[in-house]
Amino acid sequence: MRRFHSTQLGETYLGDSLKLFRDKIEDHSVDLIMTSPPFGLVRKKDYGNVDADNYVEWFKPFGEAFRKALKPHGSLVIDIGGAWISGQPTRSLGCWNF
Repeated sequence: MRRFHSTQLGETYLGDSLKLFRDKIEDHSVDLIMTSPPFGLVRKKDYGNVDADNYVEWFKPFGEAFRKALKPHGSLVIDIGGAWISGQPTRSLGCWNF
């Protein structure tokens, strides 16, 4: 885990995000989390990704870490890009209670 960039407004990190949240981030200390997790609904990646049937279970530890880290009025932005299959509804993580 290493600091990738820093300004007066905040910092970005590069590395294992679950490790970062576990080891470096204090509870309720983050205003904004922006993430673009690998999505396994359609596009297979060389580094591997989770298939659609297991995606919500795979993502739950991240959701729990994000909830713990965010301030009470903090924001979470999740970019899921083109993670959809024609003719099927896109899964919404918004309905899950992390």
